[in-house]
Amino acid sequence: MNVMYNSENYCVVEFSGRHGIELVDKITGRAGFLEGAVEVKIRASMADFAAREPSAESVDEFLGCYDALLTNSVALH
Repeated sequence: MNVMYNSENYCVVEFSGRHGIELVDKITGRAGFLEGAVEVKIRASMADFAAREPSAESVDEFLGCYDALLTNSVALH
């Protein structure tokens, strides 16, 4: 597991051996495993963000565009 991004609002995680990323909205407690074109777009954007060193607010705003895809509830034990 590799944490690509972590803020107060979102966490983006990639898992070795799997093609996809998990996006977690910490505020709503929703998550989704994203694959294919969506994954490629988010990965490219995250690499671009890393090169530019943007604020957490601007990255969170970008990730917020994917909230509709987060269909799984996060359960804490």
